[in-house]
Amino acid sequence: MIASQTDFVSPDFASRHAEQYCASLRLLDSIANESVQMKVLAWVMGLPAGIDPADAARMVMREQVATSAPKISAPLMKLIETVAQYPAERLAQLVRGRGRSIVN
Repeated sequence: MIASQTDFVSPDFASRHAEQYCASLRLLDSIANESVQMKVLAWVMGLPAGIDPADAARMVMREQVATSAPKISAPLMKLIETVAQYPAERLAQLVRGRGRSIVN
């Protein structure tokens, strides 16, 4: 199994990044005339290179429970929970599966 990048970071590093990821989601959440899907897409595309969106989403979920900071809206958190379920390995399996079905 391939380890994700966030498996080897210190707790302080992860905590700082979780705070940043939450802050960027709260900022996107404050945009009134945008769908939650577009907000999540903007958030994922804004993540630093090499960061697995599923890892970042799990960090956000932990941060939301662990701190008293303002909370992200429920509809946006529901999509973040969905992102957390799709680590890079699982997405790679889906892509490989789609490639086979196209060829057949």
